[in-house]
Amino acid sequence: MDYLFSKQALSMYFKVWDRMKKGEELSGDAEMIADVMKAHPEFDPWWPQGEMAFHPQEIDGYIVNPLIHTGLHVAVEKQLFSQSPEEVEVVFKTLLEKGLPRHEAIHRIAGLWGDLYFRSVRRGDPMEESTYIEELKMLMEQAANS
Repeated sequence: MDYLFSKQALSMYFKVWDRMKKGEELSGDAEMIADVMKAHPEFDPWWPQGEMAFHPQEIDGYIVNPLIHTGLHVAVEKQLFSQSPEEVEVVFKTLLEKGLPRHEAIHRIAGLWGDLYFRSVRRGDPMEESTYIEELKMLMEQAANS
C-alpha cells in the first residue's frame, strides 16, 4: 500500500478528485479514494493545489496531512474489503457494536496501522503484520471492556 503515500499518489488523488467533481463513474481504489474524499470535504481546497496536499495543513484547528489522512482511510478500507488481516473486520465490528460511528472506527484502526507502518518505513523494515494483529486485539479488548 506504499503507493497510497507517495508523491505519485498525489497525482492519482487529484485525478480521482477531478473525476469525482465531474460526476464520472469510479471503481476499485479510485472509488474508495472518492468515498474518503466525500467524507472529508475540508480537504477539497488542497487537492487542486498539487504539492500542498502532500504537506501538513491547519484544517479546522488541527494539523493534518490530507494525502496521508486519505491514504490511511483507504488502507483500512482495503483491509476490510479483502478481510486481510481478518482481525481488522472483527475489531471494526466490535467498535461499531460499542456505538462508535463508522468513520471514528476507521480512524481508530488507521491510527494503529499508520503508526506501525510509518515506524517500519522510517527504520527501513517491512510492515510488522504480527505486531499489527496484536495491537488490533488490544484495541478490541479495550473496546469490549468499555
